[in-house]
Amino acid sequence: MRHQILRRAILQLLYQRAVEAPPSLIAGVETREIVLQLDITVQEFAFNALYLDGKGLITNDRSSHVGDLQFNAIMITPAGIDVIENPDHMERMIPLTRHAGTRNRRLKS
Repeated sequence: MRHQILRRAILQLLYQRAVEAPPSLIAGVETREIVLQLDITVQEFAFNALYLDGKGLITNDRSSHVGDLQFNAIMITPAGIDVIENPDHMERMIPLTRHAGTRNRRLKS
């Protein structure tokens, strides 16, 4: 469940930043700022940012350095804003699951 909570926190942080910024100055948030504010590792951020990017909830200026994917200038997308502003969208896109093995137990029964 930690990853779902981190994904929601990343989206919320990006949403707040977009709301607070004047329209002409909306810019992406740097990875290191998100990592520091959420007190997570770069690896945790990269994993969850990859997921959010794949879902179309964030966008970023990506560049590749010797095979490593770098995330820079991360911004929330309109789809990400919809998810934050609508709890039903949030639950559908980033569900909070109690135990990943729950489905497996049902299959074995």
